[in-house]
Amino acid sequence: MTRLLWGALPLVALLAPVIVIPAQGVLELQISATCENALLLVNGRLYSGRPFTLAVPIGGTVTLENLSAQLNNCGPQAALHYFDRWDINGEPYSKAVRPLRLRAGQPPFMSNSRVQLVFRSQVATLCDVSVKSQDTLGNFLGGAFVEVRPLDIAGDGDGVTPFVRTFDNLTDVILRASNQFSQGALSYQFARWQVVEGGQILPTLTADPAVLKVRCSPPRADVRIIYELRSAALQCPDLVIYRLEFSVTNVNPNTWLFSPIAVVKNIGAAQANATTSTQFLLNGRPIGEVTTSPLPPNATEQASLTLLLSDGGYLITAVADSKNQIAECNENNNIREIFVRLPPN
Repeated sequence: MTRLLWGALPLVALLAPVIVIPAQGVLELQISATCENALLLVNGRLYSGRPFTLAVPIGGTVTLENLSAQLNNCGPQAALHYFDRWDINGEPYSKAVRPLRLRAGQPPFMSNSRVQLVFRSQVATLCDVSVKSQDTLGNFLGGAFVEVRPLDIAGDGDGVTPFVRTFDNLTDVILRASNQFSQGALSYQFARWQVVEGGQILPTLTADPAVLKVRCSPPRADVRIIYELRSAALQCPDLVIYRLEFSVTNVNPNTWLFSPIAVVKNIGAAQANATTSTQFLLNGRPIGEVTTSPLPPNATEQASLTLLLSDGGYLITAVADSKNQIAECNENNNIREIFVRLPPN
């Protein structure tokens, strides 16, 4: 298995939430806006943009609505400001202008979270990001799954090619393509990204080549995923780190109880018949392994450990099947990384 361990900020740092271990049965939602004179409706009650905390029982729903599409000033800045997005735990989550609904205990509101309504001072125009997939011969393919962050202005995110998401021209869109997928009896392997027109490719600083960061240039960006034909679809297991998140709680002013949480998934067509090891690394150095059960196709299992960290920046890496205990369809897609800064922003 090829391991790429880069000490740089990856996509998952932009996707993974900063979550705090809550009191049992209740989650806290810290709500604010970058402009304190903004007006928000929270479960039908009017608030300003000043920070406040809402306690939500597990399973409870919170509906957030921005009433300030445009502001004449933002604090001391006497200039027009416009709605830009909703951030969750400091990361862009949704550009949707419609109400944002969160349910405590479901992604992305799975632990104590911070939600912020973000405004911008620049005027923006709409821009479509068109995502298609094709083989190396130029034949278009359908059915490749792509993660999309943030959600677009309609509230849409992940999609199956071909699809279009609409943002504004100030948005940096993060796309993660499937490393492989099957179409009928054929199996395809990710080869590269290609931006045909209207998009500026930005650095992702991640070890995963299936990740693309693109800034849309109006009116549209045409993005292609190029796949190589491998063979007839293989009946074999394929373990990946499907998600990598973390929980953190403050022990004292400079010490944190930190838990990386890896969701291991079998994206292959056959069962992983043996237990495997999921390894965690801190700045490239192993810090522990967790045993993962045999997984049937499409099944997931969570692996986690806990350690104490002081203030600073850390690269957290999770590796599925770190001891090569099973033969997989793809041995090169077992790694996922996040960059963590303590204290959290």
